[in-house]
Amino acid sequence: MKMIGSCVVGALLVAVGMNQFLTPAGLAPGGVTGLAVLINHISSGQIPVGVGIFCLNVPLFWAGYRKLGKRFVLGSLLGTSLCALLIDGLQFTQQYWTMSTEEPLLICLAGGILLGTGYGLIFRGGASTGGTDILARLIQPKLSAFSLGQLCFFLDLIFLGIIFAMYQSFTAMLYIGITVFVSSKLIDAVEGGLNYAKEVFVVSEKGEEIGQAIGVRLGRGCTELMGRGVYSGVERRVLWCVVYNRQLSELRKIVQQYDPDAFLAIRNIREVNGLNDRFGKMAQNGSTTGISGAGS
Repeated sequence: MKMIGSCVVGALLVAVGMNQFLTPAGLAPGGVTGLAVLINHISSGQIPVGVGIFCLNVPLFWAGYRKLGKRFVLGSLLGTSLCALLIDGLQFTQQYWTMSTEEPLLICLAGGILLGTGYGLIFRGGASTGGTDILARLIQPKLSAFSLGQLCFFLDLIFLGIIFAMYQSFTAMLYIGITVFVSSKLIDAVEGGLNYAKEVFVVSEKGEEIGQAIGVRLGRGCTELMGRGVYSGVERRVLWCVVYNRQLSELRKIVQQYDPDAFLAIRNIREVNGLNDRFGKMAQNGSTTGISGAGS
């Protein structure tokens, strides 16, 4: 049910982005969907966008079935079918309201946001909308350094080349590039969810005090590592912990309070599983001594 719900909401957002923003402005969003829009334009509307999307995806479904499994292909069929049906089924809404074509930049931004959010919800539900989504998933194991949204973006660059070849216009290519870029960023943000966090390393002689304060005031556990300076040979305590984005400001205050000269390194964490408040609750109850493992 969760997959179906995510697919329905996601497909609805994609349909709104297409029908109310991109298609009336003559903009193709990229990938297989963009090719379907171009086919619709070339055929003077005789081949509906949704029908084109589904037909172009048939060979990709077969490849996905062989490599990604039956469950994924069924989810892809669901996501693709819903998008195709809603795009064509809600096309009549264009007669009631569409974004003015006098604001192409706003159309690109709004369309990219809606498509990226919609695709992200579909991906988060474990499904796909076919096209570059399937291609991205097929090649991601070999290019694990790139996220799904980034791979979709790189594949869509090929589509931008087709746009330039057809229209001989850098302007059209750049507008569509904006839509593709915004969409790819939203895919990553929505698929990753709201559990974005920060990984923090603190090098300080006051590591134990800082770790205890993080547990009490933030409810986050810390892992204490022992580090040694390569040049000086001096051993130092290194604290490692993961905190939510909203807790980062308070963590900086804690480090500043106990050791203004501490070395602090922070980097983004795209997904966190198993981060809990047990250490913080234990610390608040006075039942801990020392520094616990993160999330332990």
